[in-house]
Order: sequence, then C-alpha cells, then structure tokens
Amino acid sequence: MENNWVDQISKKVDQQANDFISIKDFRFYQIEKLKRIAKLLDSQASCLDCKYAKAELENIIDDLDRLINKSGVNRSEYEKRVEKLLKHLKNQHGVYQIHHFTYTYSAIFALVGVIFGLLLSYGMFYSFNPTIFFLCAGVGMIVGNILGNRKDRECKRNGKQL
Repeated sequence: MENNWVDQISKKVDQQANDFISIKDFRFYQIEKLKRIAKLLDSQASCLDCKYAKAELENIIDDLDRLINKSGVNRSEYEKRVEKLLKHLKNQHGVYQIHHFTYTYSAIFALVGVIFGLLLSYGMFYSFNPTIFFLCAGVGMIVGNILGNRKDRECKRNGKQL
C-alpha cells in the first residue's frame, strides 16, 4: 500500500504539472524533486515526523497551482514548505541534496587555501606574492571539489541523496 502512495503522489504531481504549471516554472521550482521527497519519506516508515511530512507533502501537491502560479507570497510559501521537508530529511535522516558536499567542501578548502596562501606568501617573501596566493587557493578548491564529489557519490550509493 505504501508504494501505492508514492505512485499516487507521482501521478498527482504529473497531473498538476501538465494542467497548471509551465515548463519554465516546472524546472525553476524543481517540481520533480517532490517525487523524490515522497520516495524518501515513504522509506522512513518508523519516523513519526515523516508521517506528518507525508500529509504536508500531499497538501503542497494539492495546492501546487495556487502556490506556483499566483503572487510572489505564495511562491515563497511553497519554497518554505518544501524547505521544511528537506530540513527534516537532512537533520533527522542524513539525506542531502545533490552536490551538497561538493559545494561545501570546495568553499571550505578554498578558504583554507587562501589562508595558507597568505601565510606562505608573507612568511616566505615578507610581501604579498599573488602567484603563491592564487596557487594555494586553486589547489584548495580542487582538493575540496574532489573530496566533496567523493562524499556525494558515497551518499548516492547509500541512498542518502535527494
């Protein structure tokens, strides 16, 4: 029966998208993500909050036309409601969005590379050396990208990626 719920949600999303939502809005608001959220909520059967989130997801899908096609207030309401579901999945079940770790690690390691580049530049040359600075920042970003991509692939293998 539970798998039937996911199929039912998927059909509702498709019907709402075909009837009321333009292709541009479908991509911009990532409506397809609602189907993946439904699958993840369905897989967490023992979580009480997920049972409430299922009802919330059904309400979002039923109000999809009003939330997307009306004024900006409703669009921000849609984003807040979906973000609330994503926050629960992230905090309680360790489910992350696509490229989460790649972006996070790239930013952190680039910052570490910048700091290391400044320390190395001023430590060795007693003045700012842009070559050393940008080299360290670039290497930090590349290392962060590689490590983050590795972590994202691990999450995808474990089914913990949206």
